[in-house]
Amino acid sequence: MSTTREDYIRVKRRSQTFFIHTSPSDTFAQIKDEISLAMGGRPSPSKMRLYIPTSSSSASNNQTSNSDDKEMGEAASAAANMLPKDPIPDMAILSDHNVTNDDVLYVTFVKSWESSGDDEEPEGEDAWEEIEIVKP
Repeated sequence: MSTTREDYIRVKRRSQTFFIHTSPSDTFAQIKDEISLAMGGRPSPSKMRLYIPTSSSSASNNQTSNSDDKEMGEAASAAANMLPKDPIPDMAILSDHNVTNDDVLYVTFVKSWESSGDDEEPEGEDAWEEIEIVKP
């Protein structure tokens, strides 16, 4: 059985995009490990949450050709309302969630990831960043 990773996914956070080589049998915990490794071990995977965009959120994220600021603001507001709400469990497998080559995931970190130790457990939903993708 081959363990080569020929596919990749893009994991986005704010203005960052991580390109992660994957195989369909990878878990979301493995993806978080790769992101942590790419960032020098901080934040630890326990300080991350991964999300799969809904089909309507990924479609609305591509609406960037409108030059009117007001309409762009409305499109961004509509996109924010369609972002995924629930993080994916660590032990879930990419293929079980239909994540395939060149798909996009979102990652958020605990708000205090730079100042807190790895032993501290995040408490409540307010401890986590919102999904925020900055368009160039």
